[in-house]
Amino acid sequence: MRRRSLLASPLFAATLLLGAPAGATEPSNQSQLPDAKSFGTTPARAQGYAPAASPIAVDEETQFARPPYRTSEYAPIATDPPGDWYVLHAGLRPQLGTFGGVASFALAHARTERWYGGFSLSAIRNDAGTHAGVAQIALGRNLSDDFAGGVQLSLTENRARSFAGLGQTTLAYNRAGQMVGVTQLAGYNRAHTFDGLAQLGLYNRTDKRFDGVADVGVFNHAQGDFNGLVQLGVVNATGEKVFGEDHFGAKSHFAGLAQIGVVSTSNGHFYGLAQLGATTFTSGDFRGVAQLAFLGAGAGNFAGLAQGGLVAVSKESTGMQIGAGAIAFEEHTGLQLGALATYAKSVDGAQIGVANLGEKVRGVQIGVFNHARSLRGVQIGLANHADDGVLPWTALLNMGFGDDGEDRERDDEYQRMKGARAGASNRF
Repeated sequence: MRRRSLLASPLFAATLLLGAPAGATEPSNQSQLPDAKSFGTTPARAQGYAPAASPIAVDEETQFARPPYRTSEYAPIATDPPGDWYVLHAGLRPQLGTFGGVASFALAHARTERWYGGFSLSAIRNDAGTHAGVAQIALGRNLSDDFAGGVQLSLTENRARSFAGLGQTTLAYNRAGQMVGVTQLAGYNRAHTFDGLAQLGLYNRTDKRFDGVADVGVFNHAQGDFNGLVQLGVVNATGEKVFGEDHFGAKSHFAGLAQIGVVSTSNGHFYGLAQLGATTFTSGDFRGVAQLAFLGAGAGNFAGLAQGGLVAVSKESTGMQIGAGAIAFEEHTGLQLGALATYAKSVDGAQIGVANLGEKVRGVQIGVFNHARSLRGVQIGLANHADDGVLPWTALLNMGFGDDGEDRERDDEYQRMKGARAGASNRF
């Protein structure tokens, strides 16, 4: 009640606007001040707010300091001492337990355990255990364990272990553990998990999962899964590694509309419309319409309308492979169109190029030179070779008919090997 009477006096209202009472900015009991070095990354350890905390632990997954307890378990809103409750508060380096009001101001470094109100402003640093309000603003750095409300706005860095609001905006660096909001906007944006609209910056990164609309920047890297509309940048990647398949990223996926950039890769699986770039690569399954690249397009298993580039490469492919070279190391079903050469261990369809090479060909080969170890179909070219053709070597035209017992045995063995590989892949 004494606090309410003071608030009603004009003299006290002026004091609130110009500075906090001496008892709040410079408490006589220094043991009640939180540890400045870790403040904003662990809950209050001050007497009267919470018991002494154990040493700081670091969450291995998020790399954020992990407090041994939640602030909500201690010091509810109505708990004494009431000396930290204000409508407005100003100071040089204020250290508050709980603020509830319109705004707080700090000329240097604001530190608040639980902040509820409109906005907090600090010229250098603005640290809070819990910040619930419209904005946390600093010229230097904003840091919150748990942020809920509007925005973190600064010139250099925003950081929150748990963020739920509109977004983080700065020139340099945004980082969040769990990000639920509209956007991260900075030169470097990073979140462990992102649920929102977009990351916009020079370098955008998610460590585990992106669920949103877009990553737009120079380098967009979803190290886990990407579920959204588009990755648009110079380099777009999903999975732990930009290239490679023997890492964590081999279990990741891109699920969306498109990756569009100079380099677009999925170190895992791709499910979408298109993967476009000067170089495109999917280490696992590509399921979409087109994988197109000026230099080269590669996939583990391609299934779509067209895979094209200077070189189109896959382990297995279904659809069209188009390029100066079209290569399927195992099986191709559809059309291979190569300006210079085509190759597949097993072909069901057609190969058209200067040189067409196949182990087992079921269909048509058209080119200057055609080769098949086993042929059931037609070869048209200046030189044609088929081990089991009508003739081993011919000019202009050659044909092969039927499967002998050895050929069927090879087919059975190939299908057994293919099934074994699929089973091993499913186990992992």
